[in-house]
Amino acid sequence: MSILAAEGYSSITRQMSLLRAFVIMYVTALVMVLFDIADGVRFIKDVDDQLRELQIRFLMSAQGHWFDMTLPFISMPEPYVSPWSRMIDLPYVLIALLLQPFLPVDQAISVAFQIWPPMLLSIFCLLVVAAVRRLVADLPLSKLAYAVCLMLMTVVMSMGVLEFSPGRIDHHNVQIIAMMMVIGGLIRWDRVGGMMIGAGSAFSTVIGLECLPFVAIAYAGLVVCQIARVQETGKIILWSSLSILVVTVFSSLAFTGPVAALSTQCDSFSAPYIFLLCGFAVILSACVLLQNERTGVFARTVGLALPGIVLLGAAAFLFPSCLSGPYSIIDPISHELWFDRIWQEKSIRYFYQNGQYDMVSMLGMTLLAAIVVAQFVIGKARSGSYGIAIAYLVALGALLLTVFVTRNIRFPLALMPIFLPPAIAVLLNSTRLTRAHRATVAGGIALLVSLGGLAILFPAHQRDFDAVDYMAGLDCDGQDFSVLSTVSPGRIAVPEGLGLPVLFAAPASLSVAAVPFHRASPGMRRMYQAFLMSDPDLRRTALAPFDYVAICQFPLVDISDKTSLYAALASGDRWPGLEPVQPPVKTAFQLYRIDHAKLQ
Repeated sequence: MSILAAEGYSSITRQMSLLRAFVIMYVTALVMVLFDIADGVRFIKDVDDQLRELQIRFLMSAQGHWFDMTLPFISMPEPYVSPWSRMIDLPYVLIALLLQPFLPVDQAISVAFQIWPPMLLSIFCLLVVAAVRRLVADLPLSKLAYAVCLMLMTVVMSMGVLEFSPGRIDHHNVQIIAMMMVIGGLIRWDRVGGMMIGAGSAFSTVIGLECLPFVAIAYAGLVVCQIARVQETGKIILWSSLSILVVTVFSSLAFTGPVAALSTQCDSFSAPYIFLLCGFAVILSACVLLQNERTGVFARTVGLALPGIVLLGAAAFLFPSCLSGPYSIIDPISHELWFDRIWQEKSIRYFYQNGQYDMVSMLGMTLLAAIVVAQFVIGKARSGSYGIAIAYLVALGALLLTVFVTRNIRFPLALMPIFLPPAIAVLLNSTRLTRAHRATVAGGIALLVSLGGLAILFPAHQRDFDAVDYMAGLDCDGQDFSVLSTVSPGRIAVPEGLGLPVLFAAPASLSVAAVPFHRASPGMRRMYQAFLMSDPDLRRTALAPFDYVAICQFPLVDISDKTSLYAALASGDRWPGLEPVQPPVKTAFQLYRIDHAKLQ
């Protein structure tokens, strides 16, 4: 037996309390987070944080209303209605309200943005160590080895941990917590576990739809176990279904409101998803209650499948617009020029071609972890612990999906490493490497070699940028925007990449036409027509609702077509019908008044 094994103890749970394990992981995670923000720049940041900040600040203004998701500072000129859940806004609002007696409201909100993500991190760490504690419960392991395993696990899930850095106010950290609830519930495999599975599944859908594939894997596993008459499955399904119903109804009333809950929003929590969540919860519960030990496998299968098919058919009939998916709102022009270029919608091939080998390394580390822990999971499944196997399949499904759509990368990196401590414990207490262990090691080495070899097939290359890339990427960072405070209220036609910086600098009386989000595609389409198309009538029509044009000057020396409005303005040229507004100081940010009568 290894010197790291816990001689004289039957399990680590007798040596280290849940609280002590939590402290070890949380301190390790906090160190990682503090190291991340030490230079003032977070490793994980995106425009979602910026729009979420604007959404919360507007909610806390005099014009904000809890159930009204309209953001009037985005005018396409159609009003922009946010698909994001108030569930994420609520903690920031509550913290800011608590701080308001001591701080101005704007500063209170800023402080809330800094302190809530690390508080969420504590919830995540507690869920993780509770799950790991059950996974290693029957394995002899020393305190030192257990502590090292917890710290190693935390480092491996670094990208998941960094989603909880101060200022990271997008919803992905709460999505990770929701999925960890599902994983933890599957590992528990009891009544409380069922409640965790249902609550996590429902909350993840309330927040957004990106975790629905992982929820589907979890429930597919539960259905298979129910058909196979695996012990405790019926109880777990009943309690998870009850949790789904409670969370769905509560969230509909608390975060969505009756009007939005009855509307059809294919990209957010609304009638279609409320209908499906409640419908499947009722079907699963009914089947469990009506079936007994004498019910055969065929009857169990038909009893679950037939109502499910009917429910899906009813959903397709009632909500036909959602058959096109959550992004059907995006028009063809915006889809081609914006959505098809987003890196997170591409496969991992993009990482290689863009030279992002740090992302490849993190993905490779997680793939290696998946191989290393496979033997442990298989052993647990053979001994009847099917919940652990389903939890592993959820994490593995997220990992495999990431290969094809990289937007999912944060989920497997946060979920898969929880299986490392028990897998390492098994290896530490093995007197010799079995054939399976040797195959695992060989498979891991082959995997790492294969990942490295892909760099030869997909070598990094310098990509040629065009005007569309500049429209998306130039945000005029470090430039002066004070000219916005010198003009009358109105709407600004602006490339989508400049929309959010303008909003942060502009007074409330100004709005922008486009931001890089799918519901803003009508505004993006207008901006592409105005800035890139050669047809003057199309340009005049696109700019008709707007009062100003804003641009960030940057010489576009490497693009072939320099005749477009965007290329002309970016290069500093004049354009008929656009009158420059003189900025107070020299800056690359340029603002123009539109003279619609003279506009070419």
